[in-house]
Amino acid sequence: MIRIITGFCGLIAGILLWSSIYVVPEGKQAVLTQFGRPVRTATDPGIYFKIPFTQQATLLEKRILPWDGNAESMQTGDKKRIFIDVWARWKISDAQVFYQAVRTERAGQKILDDLVDSAVRDVVAQNNLIDVVRTSNVSLEIPGDEEIARMKATGGARKNDAQAARDVVTTGRANMEARILKSVRMDLNENNYGMELVDVHFKRVNYIESVKETVYGRMRSERFVIARLLESEAQEEGSKIQGAMLLELGTIEGDMKQQSAAIRGKADAEVIRLTAEAYGSTPQAIDFYQFLRQLDIYRQSFGAGTRLILSTESDLMRMLKKVEGVTVPDSPAKTP
Repeated sequence: MIRIITGFCGLIAGILLWSSIYVVPEGKQAVLTQFGRPVRTATDPGIYFKIPFTQQATLLEKRILPWDGNAESMQTGDKKRIFIDVWARWKISDAQVFYQAVRTERAGQKILDDLVDSAVRDVVAQNNLIDVVRTSNVSLEIPGDEEIARMKATGGARKNDAQAARDVVTTGRANMEARILKSVRMDLNENNYGMELVDVHFKRVNYIESVKETVYGRMRSERFVIARLLESEAQEEGSKIQGAMLLELGTIEGDMKQQSAAIRGKADAEVIRLTAEAYGSTPQAIDFYQFLRQLDIYRQSFGAGTRLILSTESDLMRMLKKVEGVTVPDSPAKTP
């Protein structure tokens, strides 16, 4: 009997001890409530004691929590309808206040749904589409931007284009996100939710069909301008290459003609020298040379329609007779 009573008392003591202890894990914080009313919080991990049966510990997340909203359709300051998807990070800054005002993390997510969506709509409505997309006016490092920059520098871009004027970044995406973060933090503090918004960013920006067509049309026009610029540069470069080729070709032809004339002159001089040496070596060679020269003179003097009356005493007649194999005797000497 004593053993039964002792065992029963030990069981009661174990249950009381188990009911009076609660554990706070790493990354968690606890709110201790008594009859539903918060009495204290435990933010550090460890083992804590409470009054059994009358007090209860509720664990809440101490780490940074994710929030991811749905893509919402909204209008920018320049009347462009877009879909914006936003993500944020938040945490429970005061566990006791959060438990009293919000109770659960799911309820905190719903509060952020309303506050963040409202702040995003207000800020987006005050800025143009380019501010949602871009942070600064620095040129994007993508293929083709160097051609656009060169085109603008050379005056190829339309400087008075109204569309280009509207595309100047005035606020920027980073400043818009900072304004949204500040606005939501103010709302959380004013309503005393015990929550803190850590960070907020635009995750995705998508256009409606009409805006897509406008954007794609402008992209195509810019590509066409760049294509025309590259074509003109290619033609200019081709003209330069062709001009240089013609200049080099003319130089080569001039050098070729000069060298050819010099070689031909040397060859003619060598022929004359060799001919002179051949014809002047013996008396017979000299006579033969004179004979050839006479033939050349006759050939150049008489044409196809030339009529010539020759006497038997002329050298030409004698020469012709020699060619035919007949020797004309010399005329007898005339007596004085």
